[in-house]
Amino acid sequence: MLADLHSHTYFSDGYLSPDALIARAASNLVNILAITDHDTTEAFEHLENMPSTSTLTILQGVEISCMWDQREIHVVGLGIDRHELVLRTLLNDQQALRLRRAQAMDMSLQRAGVCGLMNYLGTLPCKAIGRNHVAQFLIDRGIARSKDHAFKNFLGDRGKFGAKAQWCSVETAVNAILSAGGIAILAHPNRYNVSNQKLRRLVEEFAVVGGEGLEVSYSNLDPDRVAHMAALCMDNDLWASTGSDFHSPINHWMDLGKFRLLPTLCATRAVWMHPRWPELARVGN
Repeated sequence: MLADLHSHTYFSDGYLSPDALIARAASNLVNILAITDHDTTEAFEHLENMPSTSTLTILQGVEISCMWDQREIHVVGLGIDRHELVLRTLLNDQQALRLRRAQAMDMSLQRAGVCGLMNYLGTLPCKAIGRNHVAQFLIDRGIARSKDHAFKNFLGDRGKFGAKAQWCSVETAVNAILSAGGIAILAHPNRYNVSNQKLRRLVEEFAVVGGEGLEVSYSNLDPDRVAHMAALCMDNDLWASTGSDFHSPINHWMDLGKFRLLPTLCATRAVWMHPRWPELARVGN
């Protein structure tokens, strides 16, 4: 079973259309693909029918940006009903926050004599504007050499054109996912630049507010870190998830299906063994 439960299209900060993403997943022999764009489910509006074959099942998902301990945390929702009112309202609010952040960046850019950001963003298919889009704008204008350069020098919290966004709480995100019938998964837990002690507290608090799963294996994660994530997962009685966090074919080290198998420690707690799993792939069809 190859389940890639974390991927993005160009409706957030990915590069592929939903159809192209699905085609790539199929060619990479993925069995279950969750499309989890940041703060939007727009991708599913552009699929006439949710494709489901004997070899590939598509799962409705989303990745919600949250605030925890004054830092940004991401929670993935799997098997959601995208039409559910609580979730829909939250995603609309999140998209509005993204737009306001982009407008604040645009004002900073204009003060520096750089115009055209909002016009540029208006040409993109994205429904959830992110800093990656602004970084690409800076690259196209010759202001930044790369996205790493853009973030380090211009778009970080202390960057010249940076602007903070105050996302919803983790509890709010989890509650919205539960209201929509989904399973809430804490995404890529080792990427938050926190100590092991603080990471353990994050996972514990996530479980307390109703979170049900933890991404244990994902792209570019070494075996020791996978083992650490597996231990955190089991210690908190969570379900283990896997996903590439795929954005672009250019980033070949984060390609669809490219991650390690779940360790034996949590193999029997794979999220696709969740009692409600059989219902999730059928939601919204």
